[in-house]
Amino acid sequence: MRKVVVGLCVLALALLPACSRNRTPNSLFDAAGYHVTDDKVFYLNAFPGKAFQIDGADVASFQVFDQSYARDKSNVYLNGGVLSGADAATFLPLERPGFAKDAHHIYQRDVAISDDPTHFELLDGALSKDGSAVYWSDGRVLSEDPAHFVIISNVDHYLFTKDAETVQVNGNPIDQADPARFRVLGGAYATDGQRAFYFTDRIPDASLASFHSIESPYAGDSDRVYWLGKIIDGADPATFRVLNAAFECSADAEHAYYRQTGVAGADPRAFPPGRAVTGCSDTSITFDD
Repeated sequence: MRKVVVGLCVLALALLPACSRNRTPNSLFDAAGYHVTDDKVFYLNAFPGKAFQIDGADVASFQVFDQSYARDKSNVYLNGGVLSGADAATFLPLERPGFAKDAHHIYQRDVAISDDPTHFELLDGALSKDGSAVYWSDGRVLSEDPAHFVIISNVDHYLFTKDAETVQVNGNPIDQADPARFRVLGGAYATDGQRAFYFTDRIPDASLASFHSIESPYAGDSDRVYWLGKIIDGADPATFRVLNAAFECSADAEHAYYRQTGVAGADPRAFPPGRAVTGCSDTSITFDD
């Protein structure tokens, strides 16, 4: 009878891991991360990864925080390896995955990005800051002026920020932009009252009094229409309309455009009424049925 029970336990190993409390975890059956048995600690890499035993880990004091971070009485661990320099006694993860702190540092994964945990804050847009700097999502310094740092806008994949001296979009400085007067118009289009911008680039000769965002990636003023900040030659701003922004199709009263290029042979006056544009190229426009 005992042999039968043992055999069933072996067959059901994937469903009943308690049958072998010290078995090595397997990514076919077990979740990635830390696995603590009676006398061993393992780290299992995600499928199809393999598990390895963490030599020297103290089972009695071992504490798992998440799939990446753990600690025991002596060490902090990241993905099963010792996080050098981290203070195990005060180490705690932060609410943003991949971030943690101890009494002396803020860690982003295995890098100590800040030595000011007292003043450290997580910000919108995957940013963070302490008393001396603002950090981009990859840990590099975005601004050394946290006291004046502001998130202007975080919409449509464009993160606009500023401090007292500089305006940035997605972490890139916008040359000559005035932080005090800068405002986002829509998408990647913006102005500071003296200049118009698309992403980091100035749009030369834009008519600022009438410059406006239409629908990303289009903008216009009283004289011109723009795609990605570049002039669509010949487009009439008074009659311009976006046909399908996703496929970068547009038209005015007499011509259709794919990006900056006129669509050969296309006459907007002959477009079938009530049918939406579903595709566009420099040679054709397609409509729904």
